[in-house]
Amino acid sequence: KNENASLETALYTYAKVSIALNDAGVACWKSKYTYNVERPVTYIRRVMDPSWLPHWDSNPSFPAYPSGHATFGAAAAEVLSHIYGYNYSMVDKSHQDRTDFYGMPRTFNTLYEMAAENAYSRIPLGVHFRMDAEEGLRLGHKVGRKVNEMPFKK
Repeated sequence: KNENASLETALYTYAKVSIALNDAGVACWKSKYTYNVERPVTYIRRVMDPSWLPHWDSNPSFPAYPSGHATFGAAAAEVLSHIYGYNYSMVDKSHQDRTDFYGMPRTFNTLYEMAAENAYSRIPLGVHFRMDAEEGLRLGHKVGRKVNEMPFKK
C-alpha cells in the first residue's frame, strides 16, 4: 500500500512471501523435532525452581530450537527486502493503542531490524533461549535467499 504497488507487484510479493513462509515452517519444524531442545521454562522448572513462573502465560508444547517466530520473520524480511529494497524503513502500527503492554508504533530502519527484534522478543518471555533466536534468524534468511533464487517471471 505504501508503495502504491501494481497488481502484478502485489501478486509477486504475495507469492514469494507465501512460498518463503511455507518453506520456513517446514524447515523450522523439521529442525525442532530433529534437535528436540526443551524450552527455558521447562529447563528452569526441572533444574532450578519447580515453581518458577515465566513472563508468558503459555508454554508451547513443541520444541524450542529453532525459534519459529525468528525463522518466519527472517524469511519474510529476506524476500520483502529483495523486492522493496534492503534499506526499506517502516513503521509497525499493529499493536497501536494496546494497553496490556507498550502499544506504541515501532519504527524500523530495515526489515532485517524488525525480524531481529521479533526474534529476540521471545527470550525475555522465557519461551526461547538466545540460540533458538539466532538459529531461527539464520535459517529464515537462508530460506528467503533460496526463494529469491527461484526463476520467477514478471
